[in-house]
Amino acid sequence: MSRSKTILLWVLQVLLAALFLMSSILKLTSHPVAVEMFENYGYPDNFYLLVGAIELLGAICLLIPKVAGYGASALIVIMIGAFLTHLLNDEVPQALWTGTLLILLAFVGWVRRPEFIRQRMSKSV
Repeated sequence: MSRSKTILLWVLQVLLAALFLMSSILKLTSHPVAVEMFENYGYPDNFYLLVGAIELLGAICLLIPKVAGYGASALIVIMIGAFLTHLLNDEVPQALWTGTLLILLAFVGWVRRPEFIRQRMSKSV
């Protein structure tokens, strides 16, 4: 990968990591806005803590190249849930935002996919 593409990928990963770190802090500190949001959507008590923990772990993983693909994958699962939640609650702008994050995470996950998957894919082609 060229130097400019590598830099661009790192910028994207750092921005995504920062975004999910901030989001996780709201949930892990039981910020009233986060608690109310999850209650309004009908999720179980303290579910926001699980989501916040996965967001924190995913954010950290995005900053470590060997596990960035795994972190992106975990965050994709969270964002699929968020995307569907927003769609089911007629929150189209929020659904578009989470959809955009899904696409960016999928890109990072693809580029940073583990080496054993790369090898498998090259053998099958």
